Amino acid sequence: MDLLIENGVFQAEDGRPADTVDGSGLTAMFGLWDCHAHAGGLMYDPDAAGYFEGAPDRTIRAGQNFRQAVEMGVTGVRCVDEADDLDLAWGRAYQAGVFLGPRVVGAGRGIRTTGGHGTAFPRVYTQMEAELIVDGPSAMARAVRRQVERGAQWIKIMLTGGLYSPHEAASDGQFTEAELAVLMEVANQRRIPVAAHCGGTEPAIAFSRLGGRSIEHGYELDERAAEVMARNGTWLVPTLGVTHDQEYIAAEGWPEHAAARSRELMPAHAAALHACVEAGVKVAVGADLNPIGPRLHRELEMLERAGMDRRWVLHAASVGGRELNGLGGASTPDPGTAADMVLVEGNPMESISTLRRPVLVVAHGRVVFSRRGRGEV
Repeated sequence: MDLLIENGVFQAEDGRPADTVDGSGLTAMFGLWDCHAHAGGLMYDPDAAGYFEGAPDRTIRAGQNFRQAVEMGVTGVRCVDEADDLDLAWGRAYQAGVFLGPRVVGAGRGIRTTGGHGTAFPRVYTQMEAELIVDGPSAMARAVRRQVERGAQWIKIMLTGGLYSPHEAASDGQFTEAELAVLMEVANQRRIPVAAHCGGTEPAIAFSRLGGRSIEHGYELDERAAEVMARNGTWLVPTLGVTHDQEYIAAEGWPEHAAARSRELMPAHAAALHACVEAGVKVAVGADLNPIGPRLHRELEMLERAGMDRRWVLHAASVGGRELNGLGGASTPDPGTAADMVLVEGNPMESISTLRRPVLVVAHGRVVFSRRGRGEV
């Protein structure tokens, strides 16, 4: 079939534009989404180099990361916690066509409590501002409004502990009931979705009941949490690689407390994913690791190894990411749907690795990458 793209969306087949691409023999599908990224991050940064660099260096690294990602078929990236809101700047630049790259939506700086998930004390950024540190309902309301004012499309909160600090547990909540209630009240009032770093069942249930949009990681969710999430339309972005890809963790030199905790949580993390899938929770894909392109493709492999059917992995990585980020849940390029797509050689259902090297990538309705001359696909 022919696909007609104008003004960033697919159109009805009632004409033929001057700029055409011959995709004969190729497979077309919606592009991939990484829905949990920190594009400029240096996790875990064992040398602490990132704490002394300035915003320009981190911004350039993020841009290189986005560029590699789009060359590997990632047409959408949701950044959930970035220093100095640099993700928001990149998103505006790509949307305006100042640079060619993926569709980037972001939360800017995440929100945590004093001593909450994300702290690496005594390490602190010397030239940039990282998470917003809030304590108390008033500070929480102000933080949400601040991010809305700066153009964030998401709010990111550090609802529980995780792997990062030796002084936290992945399932323990870190906000008071009053702080969480105010956060969600203001976010719902401003109609901005909230993503929660969350490992435990009880915090996940409370968050979902208040209208939370997505649970990130979900290390130790059980059937009760999955049922509540499904009922309230709360998504799961499992980031399975942070517990399952032990080869990567060893190669990157994660501190022993984080590496040990990832090994301990691996079985529970897989069980949580299965519980959510069985309950009908919608799933989108995010890697949480850099570089985005290679790590997202590795995440697809991890999901398959954990037992997800390939069709559902591909759906979560493409349509799932689109729907989670407000582009609709259509699984076909119907007129009016956002034109973010890839053309690949071969069939991804037969070999998922074909997605690693797309022939053509379209984002915002623009050809942003081609392995051949423009118009010569």
